[in-house]
Parts: sequence; C-alpha cells; structure tokens
Amino acid sequence: MSRLIEQVNTDFRRILENHPNPYRVYQTLSKGMSDNGCTFGSGPMPLYVKPYFIDGARMPEIRWTTEVLMRIMNKISEMYYRDESSKAMFYLSPQETELADIPVGYHNRIQITRNDAFLTEDMLYYIEFNADSPGGPMYSDVQGHLIQQSEPFVELCKTYTIGRDLIMWQILRMLLTCYREWGGTKEFPNICISAGPGGGTAPEFHAIIAWLKRMNFNAEFVATTDWTYANGRLTTPEGMEPDIIYRRGWIGDWIEHMEEIKPIVRALRDGKVCMANPLSSTLAANKSVFAVLQRPEILKLFTEEEQGVIRKYLPWTRVFEKTKTDRHGAMIDLPDYVSKNKDLFVLKPIDQYGGKDVIVGFATSDSDWLLWCDKACAPKGKFIVQDAVPIPEEALPIFEGEKLIFAKKKINVNFYSYGGIYTGGVVRSSDSPVINVHKGGGMTPIMFVDGIRK
Repeated sequence: MSRLIEQVNTDFRRILENHPNPYRVYQTLSKGMSDNGCTFGSGPMPLYVKPYFIDGARMPEIRWTTEVLMRIMNKISEMYYRDESSKAMFYLSPQETELADIPVGYHNRIQITRNDAFLTEDMLYYIEFNADSPGGPMYSDVQGHLIQQSEPFVELCKTYTIGRDLIMWQILRMLLTCYREWGGTKEFPNICISAGPGGGTAPEFHAIIAWLKRMNFNAEFVATTDWTYANGRLTTPEGMEPDIIYRRGWIGDWIEHMEEIKPIVRALRDGKVCMANPLSSTLAANKSVFAVLQRPEILKLFTEEEQGVIRKYLPWTRVFEKTKTDRHGAMIDLPDYVSKNKDLFVLKPIDQYGGKDVIVGFATSDSDWLLWCDKACAPKGKFIVQDAVPIPEEALPIFEGEKLIFAKKKINVNFYSYGGIYTGGVVRSSDSPVINVHKGGGMTPIMFVDGIRK
C-alpha cells in the first residue's frame, strides 16, 4: 500500500485503540445496520468499524478499468447473438439459453456488474465478473454512512480528506435510464425487486424497498415464483403492476423454478415490463467468459484499449478440459500441467456463486487437488482453471468479546458499475483464501483518501 494509506491506517488504529470504549463504536454500528434492515440471513451482518482506504491517486485507474470492462462484457455478450458459432463458448445450459433469448428493450444487456479484484500498491487483477445481479450496494451505503458518523472516523477526518461513493443513487439512475430507453414515460414508475425464494441477502432487498419508498416510489419485493400474468397485466400478490423490475438473486434461483416463473417470463417476452439486469446478463456472469476473452480470435475483435485491459488486468484463464494450450508463451498439456502444479492455480465452477467449490491450489492437499482435477476436467465437470493471484492481507479491527484486537485478514475489493459507470465498491474479508460473506467473511465499504488537510 502507498505511504499515505499506511499512515491513514496507522492513525485510525491509534484513534480506535485510544477510544474509551471501542466496543461501543461497534455496537452503535451494528445497531444502525439492523435498524436499517441491513442484516444477513437470520443474523447480524459481519461488520468492521474501519472502512477500507484506497489512495485517491489509484481511483482513476480503478474507474477506467471498471468502465472498460463493462464495455467489454457488453461486446462479448452481443457476439452470442450475432454469431451462431460462438454460442458453444458460453457453456449455457438449455434453461439459461431459453432465458437469454428474452428481448431486453434497451441498449446494452449488461447494466449491472460487480468486478471482484485483488489490489495492492503494485497490482490490480480482476479475478471474477459478477454480472448476474450482485448484492451489497445497500449494505455498503448504510455502513459507510454510519462509519462516517462514528467518533474515530470524525477524529481521523480532522487530518485527512476522505470520500466515498453513494451506490444506491446510481442504481436508481440506471433503472430509470433503462426504463426510458425501453419506452417508459412515468415520472415515478412502479419498481419491484424480484429474486428467487430465500437467500442470505434477502434482507437487503427489503432495505432497498424501504429506501425507494422514501424517494416517493411505489415499491415492493416479489419472489420470482409469486407473479401473476393475465390479460397482458403482470401483477404482484398485492395487485401492483410494475413498470421496472430490479432483478436480484443468482440466475440459478430462477432456473430451479422454471415452471413457477412462467408468468414473469411471458410478461418479459411480451414487453410488458422493463427488467435490469436482464436474464441474458448471465452471458457475462458465467466464469468461462474470462477464457473466451483470452482466445486469440476473440481478443482481436476488441479495440487496442480493450485488449490492453484484458491482457494486463485479467489473470490467465482457460476452460478446464483435455487440451493443449498456450500459457504465458509456452504450450502445455492443460490437465497434466495443472495437476502437477497446484500452487499456481485455482479451479472454479463455471456457474456457481458464493465461493461454492472454488479450489485454491496452494491451500489444498496434493491428494485432494488431484481428486478435484479429475472431477473438474471436462466433460465430467464445467470448471475454469485460473492463475492464482497473490491474496492481499490487511489488519482489521475485530472483537473477542468486548476486547479490541487487530487481526490480519485476506481481502478482495469489489467494484460496482451501473449503466456503464463506476459507482463505488465494498471489500470482503476472510481467514480463508476463498473470500465470501456466504462463507463467514466480513465486509466494509471502500473510501478514498485524497490527501492530508492543510
């Protein structure tokens, strides 16, 4: 990290450790999150009282790469529809194919993405695109607001100029822009969030609904299986007719209920409602897209700027199958090389989320790695293999009972883009190399430090 960020982190730690009751700071934050509906599953959201600080000098690179990657995702998604021969590269299931064929009604199929990355002073690697319908924006906005009100943060801001992005306003901008392009004309259209039944982030849906109502929108949450469609009218169980659906939840939750989601699918096909992200965004959410982008015949379809971002900021990735391929200038037998060099690689299922079945070679025994290689190699499995990227660590404040300690945690940074514009991000942490809130990790908002006050 830069000297500025080292100094900020040191000063925040000193301020917090010298606070008369650090645990009270945490309690206030936790209560504020709960009061705003920002919980996780049936329990409290795993939180930190310290944000993740990024040197403001890094933000132009982060914004630029995030927005270029958004363009790249839209271009690769459109290729699926323009070139029949390209469809096999996306590894869509028959159900995903059916949903991807639903018309969108506005420009750009990928409106929402969260690009997960590892960031250090010398490195920025995007390791995964979440273009399905990523969680966390409301959590980040609320947690960031509460941290800014905390005594340690107020004290820190006497020395430093610190800012953050407001994500929910950008989501609303994106939804209304899609609605206008789709043909909608209402000043305050009805907005529904729809996701599969259950899910750990379901409380966030209701927190967003409450926020939308405060903005004077008529808003509801409706499970994907609870819609009614008759006589050209899509309605909620309460009788509301939505103009916009903000889609949340993993595409797999929709696919598991193909019969029950027929009402909303028919309404979308008939053009009766605008939805973002569209179901076709699964094209960029599928982890095989990294491997597609790195194919020489595909890479040449992009601009020089886009090619540069793909080459510099995406780790080497291949669909894990029995083949020979190029790796950093050398031809390798893919399954043989990967099985013999576990510390260099990570295996990821193409179509899962929440860190499920992600296998990090250096954290896996030799015997287990060989078993996973055998299981993951196509045609048995649908996995990618990716170069392992060094995982950054940072000391974060945790509490053992009411006692404050700073513990090293593995972290990744997660940058949001809505409607092609960078909109901020969150940081997730874990003791495990597979970093995910679903696996017991914590989260905190990103804030950027522009310098020391004069």
